[in-house]
Amino acid sequence: MKSLNNVIYILILFCFSSNLKAQTVKQIEVAGNAPYVDHISLMPGTTDMDLLVKISFNEPNNRLTVNLISYRKLFVFQDNVRYSHAVRFHKLHPDRLPYVVESDEKAKYKMAKSLRKSIKPKRKHIFKHWIEYEGLQPQPTEYKMVNDYIEQTFDILYQSADISITLRDILVMSEQASQKKITYDLFFQTDLNRKYNISIKRDPCFGKEKEIQAAATQVKNIKAGYITLYQKFGAHSNLNNPEGAKIFNEMKALLLKQYPKMEETSTCPDIQSNIETYNCYVDTIQNMRCDFQIIKEKQTAMLGLSADYILTTARKIDNYTNKWLLSSDNIEKKDLEVACKQAIDLIETHVGRATVINNEQQAALGIFNKAKTYFRQTCQKK
Repeated sequence: MKSLNNVIYILILFCFSSNLKAQTVKQIEVAGNAPYVDHISLMPGTTDMDLLVKISFNEPNNRLTVNLISYRKLFVFQDNVRYSHAVRFHKLHPDRLPYVVESDEKAKYKMAKSLRKSIKPKRKHIFKHWIEYEGLQPQPTEYKMVNDYIEQTFDILYQSADISITLRDILVMSEQASQKKITYDLFFQTDLNRKYNISIKRDPCFGKEKEIQAAATQVKNIKAGYITLYQKFGAHSNLNNPEGAKIFNEMKALLLKQYPKMEETSTCPDIQSNIETYNCYVDTIQNMRCDFQIIKEKQTAMLGLSADYILTTARKIDNYTNKWLLSSDNIEKKDLEVACKQAIDLIETHVGRATVINNEQQAALGIFNKAKTYFRQTCQKK
């Protein structure tokens, strides 16, 4: 007797486990311009029973939208519904659903024999709500009996919270039309049991238009100040006298006071790029010297530029050259060429007047010369 009970128990476990469908779990990432698309074959070997799952992110509204797309007409339950409550006389009745659904009053929604046979036990069977979710709040939507596609939009509750959706029961139907009536045959049903753990890649520059514009304006302003200073006291200046040196020092001090170095960083590439460009101009102004100062200090003949500054200038030339390659704006390309030439002139002017250059400066100048060659071969081919 005990052995018989064990056999029965094993058979029950086997039957129960065979009815369980293992859940598929996927880790996915979506961005504002990069939705996620998954392909599901509802019935292997067929092409018209494929299902596309599309998950898209709307960053301005902080919303997530889930779409189910198929060649066939679809129906899903918007709540858990017991079979015996919704189905009578082999027909699915819209008015017996626990929520309002748009339907054709003259149409019939027939449960095909093959589908009825696959659902056991019928009276206790519960159709599952087609989608489960975590970290999301569903937007109101209109429910329909017959759908070319299924769509649900969610508000994202918290930016840092875990977000997931799980797809559950869907039904597939075919339309049988006659002169008197329209019948929809619901012939296929499955529990997708497919979970998507969703990671959202947000744009680090989103909502920072004012900060981006402010950083760009700072670069524009300091660039204008630098150009003015360079034109008056640069390599070809005639103000190489004590009075000129005094004016130069005053203008330089005023610029450095007006444009202090930026210590902050930004996760937005556009802002960070402008911060780096701005700081390069600050360093360039800081290291500028007028001809009279250089002549006066000629007796020392030391190179008045640090190795770090020379390396920073080399990196700036490389960055500007790379931007030049990517740019399609002729005005921007011209500005980048001018900036590179000015940086090169500044270094070469100091090097030409120096008679003593230490080892660190020599090594830095080697890298600078490579950047200079890269610029001239790339931007000055003609």
